[in-house]
Formats: sequence, C-alpha cells, structure tokens
Amino acid sequence: MLSNLATPLLLLLCYVLSIVQAQSAGTITAPVANTTIAPGSAFNFTYNIHADYCTSSYAYSVYLVTDPPSSMAPSGQFMNGYFFGRYDAANYPAVPNPKNPAPAQLTMPDFSKPQGGFGGSQTCSNCTFHLMVMEDWDNCEGTVGRYISLASIPVVYNATTS
Repeated sequence: MLSNLATPLLLLLCYVLSIVQAQSAGTITAPVANTTIAPGSAFNFTYNIHADYCTSSYAYSVYLVTDPPSSMAPSGQFMNGYFFGRYDAANYPAVPNPKNPAPAQLTMPDFSKPQGGFGGSQTCSNCTFHLMVMEDWDNCEGTVGRYISLASIPVVYNATTS
C-alpha cells in the first residue's frame, strides 16, 4: 500500500516545489527589506533569477534608487540613484558560462563624497532608498522581445537610529 502512495506523493511534492521556485524567481533575498546599511560598507546581495525548465535569464542590472521613477514618460531626470552593475548567472541554455556573475557583496556608495566629474555630493541620514533589479528573461511561450521584470526592496541608508 505504501508503494502505491509513493508516486502520487512524489508528484505532489515536485509540483509544490515548482510553485515555490516559480514564486521566488525574480526576487531579492539579501539584504532583507529595511536593512540598515552604512555608506561605504559591504552588504550581502542575492537575487533569484528567472531560470527553470523552459525559462531563461539573460542578464540583470542592480541599482540603488534614491527617488523611484514617477512615470515611464521620457524625462531629462528619470530617477536618482546609483548603478552597481549588470550581471548574469548560470542557466542553461541562455547563459551556460556566465561572464559577469554578481559578487556576494555589494558596497553601499557614500553620497557625501563627490561622485566624480561634475557630480557633487550631499549628505543623507535615515533615508529610505530602494535596492532595485531589472532583469531580462524569456520562456518557451515566446514574446516579441524579452520579458523585463522589476524587483525592489527598501533599505535604510546611513541610519543614525535603529
């Protein structure tokens, strides 16, 4: 009788795990929301790409957004923030050998220091910013172009109180 239940239970387990994995795709898992991060300090970073059977991730870009965009309309100043980089992650067949994997830690910029060129500086304490990831990915259903997803979590920049 136990062997008769094993196959259906195994199939149910696989189904549940596939749902959990699909729901966690395209999410930032580190740092957690509302983590306080000091300027110049390293913090853990983990992003779960869209990758599974019949789903491919091509690349993703990571930003710290100080002012989220208010619309998608063309603008001379779309948003304020900092670009950490564009990364890829191993997933077959799209990126079997990643050329630029994300580091395990990112370093929070220090906005009190000049940003280079004509870029000035400004201080900010207890500011809620957003760590944002834009990823391009696709699946077997096909689409005109690739899917572009957006994930973000709030983080507290330069916290002076807990």
